[in-house]
Amino acid sequence: MGFALFPVRSARTFRAASLLLAFIAMGGMGCDRGEAIDNIAPETHLAVKSIERFGADRLNSKVSMSWYGTDVDGYVTGYELSLDGTTWKHSTKQDSVFLFSIPAGSDTADITLYVRAIDNQGQRDESPASLVFPLKNAPPVAEVDQASQSLGTALGVLTYRWTATDPDGNETIAGAEIRMNNGTWYTIDPKQPMLTFVLEPDAGGGMGPTASLFYGNAVQPAFTGLDGLQESGGNIFQVRLTDIAGATSEVDSALEVTLLRPTSDLLVISGQTASVTSSYQGWLNALTLSYDLLDLNANSGEARPYYWNPTFKHILSQYDRVLAVTNSDNALDPVTGATQPLLAHMAQALQAFTTQGGKLMTSTAFGPNTDFTPYIGAFPMDGIVTSSGQVRLVPDSALVPQVSGNYPDLHPSSIVIGISPLVASADADVFYRAQLTKLSGWQGDNLVAVRRKYLGNPAHINEVFFSVELHRVASSSQAMEDLLEQILVYDFAW
Repeated sequence: MGFALFPVRSARTFRAASLLLAFIAMGGMGCDRGEAIDNIAPETHLAVKSIERFGADRLNSKVSMSWYGTDVDGYVTGYELSLDGTTWKHSTKQDSVFLFSIPAGSDTADITLYVRAIDNQGQRDESPASLVFPLKNAPPVAEVDQASQSLGTALGVLTYRWTATDPDGNETIAGAEIRMNNGTWYTIDPKQPMLTFVLEPDAGGGMGPTASLFYGNAVQPAFTGLDGLQESGGNIFQVRLTDIAGATSEVDSALEVTLLRPTSDLLVISGQTASVTSSYQGWLNALTLSYDLLDLNANSGEARPYYWNPTFKHILSQYDRVLAVTNSDNALDPVTGATQPLLAHMAQALQAFTTQGGKLMTSTAFGPNTDFTPYIGAFPMDGIVTSSGQVRLVPDSALVPQVSGNYPDLHPSSIVIGISPLVASADADVFYRAQLTKLSGWQGDNLVAVRRKYLGNPAHINEVFFSVELHRVASSSQAMEDLLEQILVYDFAW
């Protein structure tokens, strides 16, 4: 006699079929009407009967398995699972992904899984199905994202992104360790994929430089006093992982970076051409001012932080005064995909810098389609004046200070077009106005520079903002030196 097998569409259909089979079976036994029949225990079946794997072919500790049960005089209501045949865990599922734990210190294990079905009368399979899993632990994998790391020469700050994975399941990763060069291995949280090292003040006493370690965008460091870094030398970041079985990953390394320690409390940030950057260096050198230079356009932008936050934020934290000179050229942020001027990328970090008492002087220019969303609030301006017609600055005109002090008139050596007068923010003070030549019906204010006092304190000026590129009105080097000295040395001396 042959049998046709059909899928069971519901518990009711399955129960009816089971009762029919039971009735046929009892008929052959010749039982009398009204005689009690003992419940027959269910049977349990695993999808796989056996696994034969040896050596490197053993399974990793993350295994998928399914099972089912049958009952000739009822129906299956659930299952119990065990790894020792004694302690059981109830489940109504018929499949699961198991993450087996291999004993610490061993990279192989044979794990037995027991499964027994339970029928509608609560009776359990007296001979549970079982299967032996031959397991081999796979070591975890640590990988540094070299494409997003700090490159070339870094100014006191290094940021790295890395990943932690394990073929046995990321749940098996037990810990992570990092180090710089051949320094001490430090245990960190393996779930922290972004790490920033910030040089600490020189410890002195012949000790090498140490750093604070920050997770992600955290304000407070997770660790301080990390050793191994080399000042003005090559630095290589390394990371490794350990899993629950005690297996350790191979060490992965970042690209080498030269780390420079800040040498001054004044940082000059240039997003200008090499010639303009050189002009500012000449004026500052004539004043014998000590400063560090962060040239964002040198070497095809190698010094630009891949992450404006946190990397650039931490760079600023090492300084008391900042001079930022940029233009309206757009630059790509590889993290957000935003294309906008460099000053817009820097705005959030610069705002945090001034809010905490940092002093900032900015000279920039705006294009005709500038989105001012990043600037408003970050700088003492609410936008620029827009009008039909044209406006320009000619050689016999000037930018004229509106406050007393050693602030010089600034003259262009040739006609300057593309002037963008400011709309000052409510907390800004008028600083410089331009003697503009207005053409073709242009109308509007001539305000081109503003100042802002620190938290409203009239004795403490901590922001100066020019919407004109100052090198374009620098027909007199002496005037530029006087302006920079008055602002950077005297106005910011608090």
